[in-house]
Amino acid sequence: MLGGLFGKKKGRSVPDKAARLSPAITSSIMATVGSRGIPPMPSAAQKAFRLSVDPRAEARDFIDIIESDEALSARVIKIANSVYYERGKKSETIEESVLVIGINELRNLLSATTLTEIFPSSHPARSQLWANDIATAIAAKIIARKVLPSKEEAAFLAGLMHDIGKLMLLQRAGPDYQRIIDLVQSKGCDFCEAEEEVFPFNHTEVGQLIGEKWSFTEELIDAIRNHHRPWSATASGGPIRLPELVKAADLAAHALGLGHPRGFGRFKNSAIAALEEAWTQLQIAEPQRRGLAQEIQRTYDLEYDLYSN
Repeated sequence: MLGGLFGKKKGRSVPDKAARLSPAITSSIMATVGSRGIPPMPSAAQKAFRLSVDPRAEARDFIDIIESDEALSARVIKIANSVYYERGKKSETIEESVLVIGINELRNLLSATTLTEIFPSSHPARSQLWANDIATAIAAKIIARKVLPSKEEAAFLAGLMHDIGKLMLLQRAGPDYQRIIDLVQSKGCDFCEAEEEVFPFNHTEVGQLIGEKWSFTEELIDAIRNHHRPWSATASGGPIRLPELVKAADLAAHALGLGHPRGFGRFKNSAIAALEEAWTQLQIAEPQRRGLAQEIQRTYDLEYDLYSN
């Protein structure tokens, strides 16, 4: 677990902390996102995120927060009665639904349900970005199960949150962000490279600023800020951490084309090429790579509707 989404944790090693943004980058981001700046995290989202990362949370805690939100209550009951959880008996109450779904899955559902309401936009690319968030979260959880089991739930949340900077930029600077999407589509380059052709910053820096504003843990901010960091920037032979795991999960999602609209073939091919190095860096042997990719694809196909709007 992350040990709590909010608040700074003492005793972290230096590599777990993202470097502070320069005043110039911060000013540029704030000028781009507009006079409203970065809003406070919605209170409902705070409650849901706190619960989703609390290892001491019990079923009653989940029931209380779900029952306080009519839309969330309806969604949880609907999910409990979906084909995914088919058990031959219809769930009619929140209590029954929580028992059917299970606490670990509820953590993921609460995180996903909350994030989908953050920085909403009518831009058609919003669904594309959200699909990648879901795919990366699922891939991160599966990869973590293989190489970093103690971080399985943290990996899901970090994967889900890794591109929060994109969501804000799309909401606040939609026309400029469309230019970025067009560059990615035509050149096959990654989003950071395209963003830096349009802005003097990229989405990982925006994500870091949001994470600091909303008091995310240093570990989560590190994953958001550094999931595009070159492999050469990691300690050779050092322990695998969330940024590396999320980087690999993001590449796997793109290499599989999960959530991609038409026209992203060059971008997908770039991800396929880069994924081989990711598997090597995570010390995943070649015979296991195909099976891992198939598991990510299969799980995404099965679970996407659980996390989608």
